[in-house]
Amino acid sequence: MSLPQMHYTSAPPGPDGSGFRFTAVTPGVPSSVLREAEQLVGYEPPRDAPSRPTPSDLALFPEMFSYTRLSDGSGLLSRTVYTGADYSGRWGNFHAHAVHLTAGDRLPGDLPPIAAWGAPQWADHSPEEGTPPPLDAFTPVHSAGLQAELAAFAAERQPRLAAVLADLRRLAESPHAPQIVLAEEDTRRVAHWVMLANAALPHAFARGLTFTTYTRRPQQARQQIIGVRPEDVRSVSGQPHRYSVHDCSDPSAAPPPVADAWARLAAAVWAADAYGLIRQAAQTAGAEPFASGPLAALALARGIPVPEDTRADAVAWVRAHRGALDEPTLTGFLKAVCDSAPGAPELPSDALADLLAALHGSVPAALTAPLTARLVSRAVGGGAQLPPLPPEALPEPYRSDLAAESGEELRRVLRDPLTPLVRVVELLRVARLLDVAYGDLTVDLAERFRDGLLSRPGTATTEAVRDALTESDALRDRVSVLLEDRAADDPPGVARALRDARLPVDGPPGTLPHLRMCAAAPALRPGTPASAEQAGGRAAGGTTVRDREREQAWVRERNGELHKLLRIAEVPHLANPLVLRTAFALVWDDRAPTAAEASQLLHETGARPHIDAGTWDHLVTAAVDAPADDKEAPLLARQLLAAAPDAVGRSVLDDLRMLSLVHDMEERTSGADPAAHGWTARVRALADSTRPNVRNRATAALARRLVGPERPGGELGELARSDDGELIDAYASAARTPVFRNVLRGNPGRVADCFVDWTSHAGASPRWDLTRRALLDEVLRPVVQGFTDGEVFSVEQAVGRASANRAAEFQEWNRPAGGIGRLFRRRGRKPATPSSPWRGDVAPPEGKQGR
Repeated sequence: MSLPQMHYTSAPPGPDGSGFRFTAVTPGVPSSVLREAEQLVGYEPPRDAPSRPTPSDLALFPEMFSYTRLSDGSGLLSRTVYTGADYSGRWGNFHAHAVHLTAGDRLPGDLPPIAAWGAPQWADHSPEEGTPPPLDAFTPVHSAGLQAELAAFAAERQPRLAAVLADLRRLAESPHAPQIVLAEEDTRRVAHWVMLANAALPHAFARGLTFTTYTRRPQQARQQIIGVRPEDVRSVSGQPHRYSVHDCSDPSAAPPPVADAWARLAAAVWAADAYGLIRQAAQTAGAEPFASGPLAALALARGIPVPEDTRADAVAWVRAHRGALDEPTLTGFLKAVCDSAPGAPELPSDALADLLAALHGSVPAALTAPLTARLVSRAVGGGAQLPPLPPEALPEPYRSDLAAESGEELRRVLRDPLTPLVRVVELLRVARLLDVAYGDLTVDLAERFRDGLLSRPGTATTEAVRDALTESDALRDRVSVLLEDRAADDPPGVARALRDARLPVDGPPGTLPHLRMCAAAPALRPGTPASAEQAGGRAAGGTTVRDREREQAWVRERNGELHKLLRIAEVPHLANPLVLRTAFALVWDDRAPTAAEASQLLHETGARPHIDAGTWDHLVTAAVDAPADDKEAPLLARQLLAAAPDAVGRSVLDDLRMLSLVHDMEERTSGADPAAHGWTARVRALADSTRPNVRNRATAALARRLVGPERPGGELGELARSDDGELIDAYASAARTPVFRNVLRGNPGRVADCFVDWTSHAGASPRWDLTRRALLDEVLRPVVQGFTDGEVFSVEQAVGRASANRAAEFQEWNRPAGGIGRLFRRRGRKPATPSSPWRGDVAPPEGKQGR
C-alpha cells in the first residue's frame, strides 16, 4: 500500500492559487491534516545564511527532518530543504516533502522514523504530474560509513552523552518530562542524536519519539527532541521545567553531572561502539528496560569498562538471573569482575561470595574457578567470606598454585590463638578447598570452638562455629567429646549453648549421654509475657495468672521430663549415676525440687542412686527448706531418715528429725499411738540445733495438737513445767486464732476442756501462769459471756464430770462481780430460743431455764 504524501513549496499561479501551497497531495489525505501540516513544514534559513546563496551554498543549509504527532494522533514525517529562488525569482523558497501515518500505523518494515533520514525517496521538488508517485517504503541507509560515523559521533560526544541519555530516559518514563533541546552547528548531528536515542530507548517508545533536526523557533516546536543552531538556543535557556538544553557546539563547556547510573553506563557502551548491547540488555531485563544490572553485566562480559558503581549492580543481577547469560558471556563476565582495573576499587567480598554461592552447582566449576580463586586469595588475606564448597569447585591448576602460595600462611593463622573464630572458620574452608592438611591442629581448634560456643552464645561466633562443625566431621566429633565432658559438670550451660547454636548432636547409640540430654533439654523456665493483656490478667505482685498456670503445669511435668531425659541418654543411671545428676541439673536448673517431687523421686529410684549421683542433698534441701505451708515436707523427712539415715549430714539430721516429729504430730493421735507421748520434750531437745523455719513449724504443730480435742495425755503439763517461752507463746497464739475462737463459740464441751486445761498446772512455771490467766480472761471469758444460759449450764456439767471441785471453780470464775455486774451480765446473755438450741450433753433443770 502506497504511503500518503504531500509536497509543499512556492508555486506559480494555478487552480489552487500561487505562492506557498501544497503542490502535490496523495488523494484521500484529510484537509485537517493538510492545515496542521502546513504549520509544521515551514522553513526559516539560519540567521547568518547568505541572502542569495550559490548552488554550493545551498548544500550547506540545514535540513529540517521532523517527525511530529498531530492533534488527531496520527504522525507526520517530513523533510524540508532550502531551495533558494522561487518560480518568480524571489529568494527564500523551500520545498517540503511529507508522509502521513494514520494513528497506530508504522513505516513499512516497522522502521523507526529516524531510519528514513537520508533515504533516496525524499524529493527536493514537486512532481510535474501534480500527483505524488507511489511510495511504498523508505530505503534506510545501512552503509558501513554511517555506522562508523555514528560510533565516531558517540565517542566525540561522550562527555554529554550520559546527560542526554538521562533526559531521554525521563522522556520515556514520563509524558511531562522537559523537551530536549540540542544545539549543534551541523544539524546532521541532531539526526545522529536521534539515532542514538532510537538505539538506546525501548523499542515501543523509540518508534513514537518525535523530533526535528532544525528550527529557528524552538519555543514553538512541538517535538520531544528539538535541534537548533547555537544562536537560537537563548530563547529556551533558563526554563528547566520546560526545556533541557544541551549546547553541544561549545566543547569547552563542562557537562553537567549525571546521577543516572543507566545513562552513564549506556554512554560508556556507546563510546565502545557496542550500542547493540543496550537493546539486548533491555530485552533481557524485560519489565525494567533501564535496569543497570543487565547492561553492566553484558558490557563487562564484552570487556567494556563500566562505571564502578554499576559493577555491584551487575553482580547482583547475574546472581539473581544466573541462567540469563550463556557460557561464553558468563566466562567473560566472571573474568571481568575478578580482574579489577588498576586503581579501581574492588568489588566487596561478600558480593562475590554470594555470586559464587548462587552459581555453584548450576554452572561448570571451570567457569567459576577464577571467582573461587579470587575469593580464596582474599580469604587468606582476611578480606573474604568463602561459602562452603567441595574441593572440585577449584580445579587445577588454581588449587596447586594457591596451595603453594598460601598454604604456610594459612596454617600459621590457624595456629594463632588470637585469630577470631569467624576467621578460623573461613580459613578452614580454604584449607579444605586447597587440600592443605590441618589435622594436627584439630585438638586445639576443637577446644577453641567449644569455648566459643559456651562463652559467646547467640553471636556471629556461634553461627560460624556451627557452620564449621557442620562442614567438618572430625572437628564435630572432637568438639562433641569436649562438650560431653563439660556437660557432666555444667549441664545447664551446655544446654543453653546448644540451643543458641542450634547444633545437632549425633553419634552411635549409648555415646555422649550427657550431651544428648543437654541437646534435648527443654527451655526450662516458662517465659514472662510482655503485658497483662497477653497474660490474660495480672495477679498480685506482678505475676500474671498465665505465668502461674504455666509454672504449675511445669511443676507437674518436671518428674516426667527427668525420665524422658534419662531415656534419651540411653545409659542406665543405676550403672552411671552421673547421668542422673545431669538430668537432675537440667530439670531443676536454678531451684531445688519441691517436697512432693523429691518424695516421688525417692520412691521411684530409692536413695542409693541419688547418693551416688550427688543429688541426695537436693532431696534433703527440698525437705528442710520447704515453705511452712508445704504439707509434703514432713513426710519427705520421715522417708529420707528411713531410706538412708547414714547419708544424712549432721548439719541437717536434727532438722529432718524435727520434721519427722511434725509428721507424727500432724498425722497421729495419742490414743492410736502410745509412743506419741513426749512430743514437748523432743521438740525442746531438738530446738537448739534446727533451722528457724523447721523449729517454728514444729512449735506450731505442737501447739495445734495441744489445743486440739485429742490432746496427748501429760503433754500440756510438760509444756507448763518447761517454762519455754517459744513453746508457750506458740500455744497461746494457736488458742487466740479466729478459727479456734469460732470452734469455742459453737462447742460448749470444748470450752469446758479449755477451762480445765487453763486452770490446771497452776504454779508450774511463771510464764505458764501468765499465759493461762490471759487465755482465761481474753479468750475464754468473752466466749462464755456470749453463751445462752443453757450453753453455760452445759459447760458447767462438762466441767463437773471432770471433777466436782472443777464445777465449783467454773461457777466461781463465771460469777459476775457485784449486783451491777450481775445486772449487766443478765442483759448481755442470750436467752434460749428455738433458733438457739441447747448445746452440750445435759439439759438444764426446769428451774434454771430462762435464767
